[in-house]
Amino acid sequence: MSLELLSDYKNLIIDYSVVREFGGTSVFFELMDRLATNGQDVYVSSAFKLLHYCLIHQADSKDDAAASAMKELCSILLPLHKLHSVQTTDTCEFIKAIAPIGNCCITLAANGIFYKRLCEKRPAFDCDIYVLSSAGGSLYHGSEEFYNGNPFPAVSPIALKKTYLDADAFCNVGDKVVCGNQKVLELTKRISSGAEGMVFLTDNKLKVAKIYHRGVITPLRWSKLTKMVSMGIKSAGICWPQDLIFFKGIPVGYTMYLGKGKTLGNVFDGPDAMINNFPEWKREDVAATLINLIEKYLYLHMHNIVAGDIQLKNALLYSTSAVYLIDMDSVQVGNLPCPVGTEEFTDPRLWGRDFAGFVRELEDEDYSIAMLVFSALFCGLHPYATRNGAETLREEILEKNFPYTLDNSDEEHIPRGGYNFIWQYLPEKLRTMLYNTFKLGRSYEALQWYEAVLEYKEDLSSRKYDDEEAYKVFPKMDYHVTAEAQEKMPGDRSQTAPGSRKRFSSLAEAAKYSSANNPFAKAANSDNPGLSGSAFSAPSGFTNNDKPVNDAPKAPFVPKAMGNVPQNQPDNTTSDEEQIKKKRFGLF
Repeated sequence: MSLELLSDYKNLIIDYSVVREFGGTSVFFELMDRLATNGQDVYVSSAFKLLHYCLIHQADSKDDAAASAMKELCSILLPLHKLHSVQTTDTCEFIKAIAPIGNCCITLAANGIFYKRLCEKRPAFDCDIYVLSSAGGSLYHGSEEFYNGNPFPAVSPIALKKTYLDADAFCNVGDKVVCGNQKVLELTKRISSGAEGMVFLTDNKLKVAKIYHRGVITPLRWSKLTKMVSMGIKSAGICWPQDLIFFKGIPVGYTMYLGKGKTLGNVFDGPDAMINNFPEWKREDVAATLINLIEKYLYLHMHNIVAGDIQLKNALLYSTSAVYLIDMDSVQVGNLPCPVGTEEFTDPRLWGRDFAGFVRELEDEDYSIAMLVFSALFCGLHPYATRNGAETLREEILEKNFPYTLDNSDEEHIPRGGYNFIWQYLPEKLRTMLYNTFKLGRSYEALQWYEAVLEYKEDLSSRKYDDEEAYKVFPKMDYHVTAEAQEKMPGDRSQTAPGSRKRFSSLAEAAKYSSANNPFAKAANSDNPGLSGSAFSAPSGFTNNDKPVNDAPKAPFVPKAMGNVPQNQPDNTTSDEEQIKKKRFGLF
């Protein structure tokens, strides 16, 4: 089907997946030619800009064409005042917002986040929708026809095979293995060993090799690795499989780029661990690290990948700008599922299910992202860690015993250690989203969490808050680094300071903070304290004046543009449709 049919519409709704997947191709060039010729108005959501930030910050060379495509789209549409923004990142709200726009067509790609969100949430809409492909694409008239023609994918039959590949080979330090591209690597040093296999340094200083133990490689695992290698993801912060590895002709593992640092679980583990690892960190550093993490997961989502097993031990932290996602071989790619999960970070709706038996939705990942947001902001604490609570954390999760309130009226069940002050000093929007999620069971899309944390970091960077306590990792907690640690402390505050320790002189010297720090132990109880270079900076000028989300009925979103109309530019809009169009939309 030709793009010529898009010329019949006065307005186009374009999703960012069109830029990412088709930038630099003949399909994109033809689309730009038609926009320049026809003078159509283009509408995008806030996600359009935010996803572009995520893509640019990953600095993956394969995305160079998408970066150029974004500039071309803006150079064509901005001078003509034809690019308009709907200020929401929520899928259903965006669909409601574009409903008044007449004679329009939604244009998107099948692997994009927006496509998947539509198929999962199934909001109703009357306009046409065009799914681009290299072969031309498919046009659907209204939501019912679109959903009938694009059912949610069934899990791949290969995931249900419970057999293992016969890998009778065993390799170790000093052995030479062959990559799928026929390059030979020597295993020079074993650096870790786990239940699945061992990781070795190689004679290629940039890459390490993961070699599986015997009886670990299933048809699902090898098929997924083959698919992952073919995708060519080379972002330095994502330890993505780069080449398949064979030893004596037998598949044994894969190569990946080397990550560095400590796991998030070792760093975000309460005051002691935080001050020991990053003694000069402020709240802004915590927010920057969290933004870096969420960007990587969104980058995976753009490639039709669901991480699945999000948890604090599956990422390494070296500095705020050097964060690495690890254990990538378990992720869900298309309809090849992620067969594992960590209960404490998994939506309770999925508990008890065979993870290898179904395809996870992005909404399933939203809960894990929310967990990550809370755990990072609260330095490793679990949202359901509760003082004087139930016997197990599982019970607290099922009962939604979130111990924080929006008006701070009840602090009885908040674990000791200053976590009540962390809560009080968070911005209202983040507190409302966290409360709605963990107390009321509401779900926010990953992009909404990204947007909220970006705003928080921007507020910290611009010194919005008058109270200096708002900028401390642990507000109102009087701690300082020992003289010995200060001597060892490097000049760059983003680096670790081994051996540094903190001293507390308030909050009863934080004597019982340890009972609240372990997110996977028994729920914290005050009576038993022993229970168990910057590639990124928040975009300047990014603001959002929306009120914190609540459960009250909301007026429909109205599309509005970002930036200002030049003073000498007259506004001659008069019709109802033209009144929808606000000021000029500026991306850069």
